Amino acid sequence: MTATILELPRDDVIAGLGPDYWPARLDAPLLRIDPAAGVTDGAVIISTSPGRPGVMWWLIDGVVPPQAAGPVTEELAALVPGSVLEVPPPPDPEQTPPIQ
Repeated sequence: MTATILELPRDDVIAGLGPDYWPARLDAPLLRIDPAAGVTDGAVIISTSPGRPGVMWWLIDGVVPPQAAGPVTEELAALVPGSVLEVPPPPDPEQTPPIQ
């Protein structure tokens, strides 16, 4: 198993994610990539078999949001060295402005 992090232009990542996945839902789990990787926008590719294509998750602003590649879980975090799974708390309804 190998985890590869590739740097890509942020605009390309946003285009790849599309409006269904970015911006991420407020309560969606995110995989935060170790800043030591030096990449904030690009792709995280997990290959489980040598010589076989892997699965790619988009990386934006240092996080992997939920997307079509699969769920963002502890299992994914275990495959990416130095990453941390974060689940933001749900928004506080008292702090959310009413929709006009």
